[in-house]
Amino acid sequence: MFKPHRIARRSQGVGSAAAEVFETTDFYLACYLRCDGFRLAGIRRDGRRSVFRFEDRTDRQAVTLAFFNNEGSVRPLAYSAAIKDLKALIHNL
Repeated sequence: MFKPHRIARRSQGVGSAAAEVFETTDFYLACYLRCDGFRLAGIRRDGRRSVFRFEDRTDRQAVTLAFFNNEGSVRPLAYSAAIKDLKALIHNL
């Protein structure tokens, strides 16, 4: 049975300036979101998994669906660079 990666939405900050944060444990989705211009808000550990935190945007659901439906497009070299960068970040936690 297919079990999707955990995707959560959390509030970060205090008051009206609080930024919504989107979390995912899906490494390749995180790389895709970086290439699509989502700002990385941080990475944390949850056991052995890394949880990638992004500042949320109104189009996040559409971008995520495009990724999973194989309809999205990003520059291949940018995607490759995002993979290398995020791997370096998680191995240095």
